[in-house]
Amino acid sequence: MRAAKTLPQRTEPARGSAGDVAYEALRGMLLLFELRPGERLNEVHLAERLGLSRTPVREALNRLAAERLVLARGGHGFYVRDLDLKEAMDLYELRTALEVTGFRHACERAKATDITALRRGWRATLRQSHRMNDRAAMVGEDVRFHEALCALGGNHELLRMLGEVNARTTFIRWAYATGPRPELNFDEHDALLEALVARDAAAGEEILQRHIGRRAEALTSLLAPARAFPITPRRRTT
Repeated sequence: MRAAKTLPQRTEPARGSAGDVAYEALRGMLLLFELRPGERLNEVHLAERLGLSRTPVREALNRLAAERLVLARGGHGFYVRDLDLKEAMDLYELRTALEVTGFRHACERAKATDITALRRGWRATLRQSHRMNDRAAMVGEDVRFHEALCALGGNHELLRMLGEVNARTTFIRWAYATGPRPELNFDEHDALLEALVARDAAAGEEILQRHIGRRAEALTSLLAPARAFPITPRRRTT
């Protein structure tokens, strides 16, 4: 894995149309927190920023609304969706179910060479990120690690669903890493890899339940003060 300041790419390639270009750009802006929860999205300003006309931007926003990354309010435009506590808890339950299933498949189907490659890649990622001291970049690497682990199970539809869940919870992951009480501990990633090497699905399930469950337990205190986090202001699109 290579440390980078981008979050997981889509599993399907962009088709190259102006609408696809706008979609990929806006989705990246959402996942990098350049567009904030609750923010109204000004189509004119976004089109100018991307160097496109309003038509592909509107097309992209409708696609993102279908994925529930933005909210379309009839007559009032598009907004970046806020996550409420119930929705976030539902998403974390779904993430747990998907990752546990993916890990079990990986234990059954993954090639030893692919497991070794994932271990080496993760260690290289940690070394690079520690040198950079870039916690926000590590949020993306965390997502990539869990999706790469799930990908070893070979179920593309399961991986697609996990990618959608991760996209909708990126704000929460970002808050853990960059808020006033940063939390970004990757010790359990190594434990997951050891369980995978041993093909121990039960051990992996226990680790994932604990790893993801700890995040879910903190949601009540995290979501309410999220907007008060000391973040660098960006130019709004309104």
